[in-house]
Amino acid sequence: MKKKTKVAVGLSGGIDSSFAAYILKKQGYDVCGFTLKFYPEENRCCDLDGLYQAQRLCSKLDIPHYTIDTTDFFKKEIVDYFITSYLSGLTPNPCSFCNRLVKFGYLFEKIRAMGFNFLSTGHYASIVKRKKHLLLKCAKDIVKSQEYFLSLIKPEILPYLIFPLGSYTKDKVKKISQKEKLMFQERKESQDICFVKEKQYYNFIEKTLKDPQNYYGNIRHINGKILGRHKGIYYFTYGQRTGLGISWHEPLYVLEVNERDNAVIVGEKKYLAKENFSVKNINSFVNWKSYFPDNKLTDIKVKIRYNSKLYDCVPELKGERILVTLKTAAEAITPGQIAVFYHKGAVLAAGVIEKDDFAK
Repeated sequence: MKKKTKVAVGLSGGIDSSFAAYILKKQGYDVCGFTLKFYPEENRCCDLDGLYQAQRLCSKLDIPHYTIDTTDFFKKEIVDYFITSYLSGLTPNPCSFCNRLVKFGYLFEKIRAMGFNFLSTGHYASIVKRKKHLLLKCAKDIVKSQEYFLSLIKPEILPYLIFPLGSYTKDKVKKISQKEKLMFQERKESQDICFVKEKQYYNFIEKTLKDPQNYYGNIRHINGKILGRHKGIYYFTYGQRTGLGISWHEPLYVLEVNERDNAVIVGEKKYLAKENFSVKNINSFVNWKSYFPDNKLTDIKVKIRYNSKLYDCVPELKGERILVTLKTAAEAITPGQIAVFYHKGAVLAAGVIEKDDFAK
């Protein structure tokens, strides 16, 4: 008898990962469910209720289930990174780094060591092959597509990943899941940062600080005039308009968060738009020279945040960085966020947007 291909499925207890396990089992794979215990236990991405749902699903599908404790690793690599980023005047993207380091890092290494052939999750994304390169691609459901958040995972693990939901719409997943009774209790989808229970992320950060006053500073207009004081640089992000606590003859927006002197630089809307920025910590899925043999990096687009549109751009490879020139200026290009580069719908590379300190 031919041995079945072993697939480990990351289960959060939500509808999407549950459907992934169901469809893979139906396709004949030897499926096993894995649930990660994150920090803290109230984590909305995988709380105790989610764990119970995952266990019940595995019982229904007659597949094994394991729980892996990643509490310490998650706190060090994701929670601490989140806090440190805000205290450094950046706006982090913890979900992208969690995918790289935890779900497709820590978990991937565990399941491979256990003899599994593949890792699967309930992400809406696809994998395609182009010019001998395996690339991430948008899912069929463009609205739910999550290739942006997966863009930092290591390229070498793509051959060992399966994304069953890439060819499904969310509506179809819901319809089949309801018919097959895959969910035992309706769970609200988490749209926020999973480990922040507080209503506002800055309250979460403030609770971790011994002396929040170390991060107080001035709110300064781009022309140099001091307009007021603030109670922590972690209260602000690029492009922010509300909650500044200052008055001016026209609306002001956050242009820069300077951790060196804790200054928050603000200015009128006209200062928000930029055509140039740089990206570091590049995670590339292609060899650019072989993928573009004529060295003409044409028809490339970039996303500067998850819900942004795609911007036509001209990337210039400079050592370990990419210098980006947009063909149309974009507002509030935010240091710390992930820039993802696309070519004909597939992800070429991604990296972290750098600060340029243009408003000194």
